[in-house]
Amino acid sequence: MTLLQQRGNNGLQGFSSFTSSMPKSHRETGIVTKTMGSYGFISCCERNESIFFHFSQYNGDPNEIQPGDEVEFEVTTDASKGKLIARRVVCLPPGTVSFESLSEERLLGKVEQEPLLVRNYSAFGGRRASTSQDEPDLGIGRIVYEAKGECFFVSYGFTDINDDREIHTGDEVSFYMAQNKRTGALSARLVRLVQEAKVNKTRGIIKSLKDSFGFIERADIVQDIFFHYSEVDHGEDTKLILGASVEFVIQNRQGKHVACQIKVLPHGSVSFDIIGEDQFEGVIKAPVIRSFTHGRGKVCEASEGKIIYDPVIGSSVLSYTERDQLGSYTMCVGDLVSFRIATDRRDGSTRATKVSLIKLVEEQNKTRERGIIAALRDGFGFIRCAKRDCRMFFHVNEVIDSEAQLSTSTEVEFTVQSDYTNEREHAVRIALLPALTVQFEILHKELLTGTVKEELPTDISRSRPNVLRIQNESPCGLLEYVYSDKEEFIPFYWSTESVQFGDKVQFQIANRSYDGLVYAVNIKILHKGHSLRFKGVVSVLKEGFGFIETEEHDCEIFFPFSSCNKYCDPKDLKLLDEVEFGLVKKNGRLSADEIRKLEPGSVRRETVQPEAYEGVIVRPMKSSDSSDEYEGLIKPVLDIPLVGGECIPYSFTSISDHKILLQTGETVNFQLGYNELSGTYRAVNITNKKELMRGTVERIKDQFGFINYKDDNGETISVFFHKNSMSDGCEFSELSSGDEVQFKTMFSQRSQKDSAIYVKKTTTPQGRPERLRHGSTKGSSALVTVVRQPKGPDGSIGFM
Repeated sequence: MTLLQQRGNNGLQGFSSFTSSMPKSHRETGIVTKTMGSYGFISCCERNESIFFHFSQYNGDPNEIQPGDEVEFEVTTDASKGKLIARRVVCLPPGTVSFESLSEERLLGKVEQEPLLVRNYSAFGGRRASTSQDEPDLGIGRIVYEAKGECFFVSYGFTDINDDREIHTGDEVSFYMAQNKRTGALSARLVRLVQEAKVNKTRGIIKSLKDSFGFIERADIVQDIFFHYSEVDHGEDTKLILGASVEFVIQNRQGKHVACQIKVLPHGSVSFDIIGEDQFEGVIKAPVIRSFTHGRGKVCEASEGKIIYDPVIGSSVLSYTERDQLGSYTMCVGDLVSFRIATDRRDGSTRATKVSLIKLVEEQNKTRERGIIAALRDGFGFIRCAKRDCRMFFHVNEVIDSEAQLSTSTEVEFTVQSDYTNEREHAVRIALLPALTVQFEILHKELLTGTVKEELPTDISRSRPNVLRIQNESPCGLLEYVYSDKEEFIPFYWSTESVQFGDKVQFQIANRSYDGLVYAVNIKILHKGHSLRFKGVVSVLKEGFGFIETEEHDCEIFFPFSSCNKYCDPKDLKLLDEVEFGLVKKNGRLSADEIRKLEPGSVRRETVQPEAYEGVIVRPMKSSDSSDEYEGLIKPVLDIPLVGGECIPYSFTSISDHKILLQTGETVNFQLGYNELSGTYRAVNITNKKELMRGTVERIKDQFGFINYKDDNGETISVFFHKNSMSDGCEFSELSSGDEVQFKTMFSQRSQKDSAIYVKKTTTPQGRPERLRHGSTKGSSALVTVVRQPKGPDGSIGFM
């Protein structure tokens, strides 16, 4: 026994003892709706009021009374406030109190209107995402019954149905009449089905779907009928779609016919047409336009398509709708199609149906493009275009072959069209192609041979990249090759083999489809570059590095002293030493490697002509940090028959005196050297015609000094010299201030000033040394003290 039942039984016992001792009066029933600290409120069953009561008037433990308890009480008036209050409150067993009184017998009636059940249900399956309510919203139905020759209406709801069977409009039912004791309103309770109504069910096909309603095209007449989603008899797997076959009952609501009690039938159960067996061919005159909402909010309605065909009876035009087309792909004016003729059972009209594409028309200003499906989703995907640097969106229903199995890497052909809704481009009229049809690059079959001039960056993967993602500024290597007797260069963006500078390779040329980018592919190494050896002459030696002039005299190659450790000691290298070396490229810079010292005469020399010539420097030779051409140029003063009036090149090994840096405008003497291999001449044994100059050492520092001399205008000029600039046989330590020297001047690239070279001491300063001079200078007031007086031969005072 529950606590509430126990309290009810205890209440009855208390009620019998309590009521036996009080005078008989009218008592009412109700339900406790609210309790506070020492009082509460009771909702009355017999009157539409809620009245106050104090716990002192409750026959029982006040701590046990709770909202929802059923009670009996007397109603009296509060003398102080004049309001109704309850007294002598007694708790009743559950189910004792009722706000309604039921009729003794069941009544008969007919359902005039069913309760409206508004479910949170979407036309495309499942509940709407915009609501979190799980329970349906219950409406009110209506039953009509007859009493004493008159018709009356009484309301009921879904909770009032006491039958496992469904009750619909027109059904005969039995019920109890319930009257609300407080308001007097009548309602039907415990409604049961007595006899189902005979209703005519109609079939049709879903024609359109909106947010919460749609329209059905009726199969009995050429007319559409409205329906609400709440009228759909939906199961777990039921989904409303366009073209679905349905069965429904027609009801009149507010003066309009609507479809009710809708049941979804198997696909194809409803058909309006008699379809002929003959197959016809025709041309699209106007394609079907689907309804859509423009980006600016304008709604464009759907329109039928038109097909021109030529049967035996003559040329004619047939209409067709979207559902008559086999496949949802886009059709264009001029497409050749096949179709059958359908006759509508309802009115005898004809139209084209089962329309399928035979041949695509060549659309004006539009070319068919190709690509490979790169991604597939639920109903759409993306195509990697062969002639565009992009991926093109497409709907799966645009594939012409509806039974085709699509996958990533499927090759397709398509037309690019702007979307009506947002004007973005997408792929339509998609046709499948055989494998290996689509090419993202055009590969030339000719095999070429070249040399690696620039290596790929070390962080570039050896795997083949996406060709469409290669940009002109993407990191790449460089190959040099000869084609049609011309030296050419071509980039490469990947190589399966680890190619290095100087490697001799074989490759093919490829052109990207959409922009014609040219690059090398299929690179194979024929000969490793590090095994190639070159010869040259040491032209520069610094602290830790140097430069080698190549045997062809066309450039200088940098080398660090670390590259000499394998075959020679860098301390043994001197200027003009002949060496052999390999080539490497580190950090983007070309340098000599594995340097080996050779015997004199190993490097090929030119045949020197005996005649001497005079010329002027018109372009000085490149220094190691310059960006100009390496070789310098000499313009002969007189035309030389062997070379004509052209300038003659020279290099570091052409200069007899390597301490002199020849400058533009200087006059030099030279001879011609003939290269038998190339058949060219260059200047050799070059000497400049600068005269020796004389000056005086101004001052000496640790490792350098300054010399004063007078120019042609008689002005005194100070020129810098270094201890390494001394002439042979003269030591820097022998020089002191005031020494007379002879020298030549050379322009310094670093300081952009003249400096002295070939410094040679000629004379020492004239007169007594400074340290031995005593006395005072003119104008000085200093006293001279005689330490020892002079004496003559005879002992007398001398100098008298």
